[in-house]
Amino acid sequence: MFEKNLGISRLLDFYGSILTDRKRDVLELYYNEDLSLGEIADNIGISRQGVRDLIKKAEAELVSFEET
Repeated sequence: MFEKNLGISRLLDFYGSILTDRKRDVLELYYNEDLSLGEIADNIGISRQGVRDLIKKAEAELVSFEET
């Protein structure tokens, strides 16, 4: 099961402007608007797997920003 890490929401607030618009938008929809992967996929026109991949990449970037 893909679980939300709510610490990412805090990192998004702090470092979100560094992400690409697409990554930031997907994370905001997922964490702040509480949309499902399927709902986000329908909204932006990509597959559910594509949304999941974008979320994972964006989360990794946020964590790396925090570690540096």
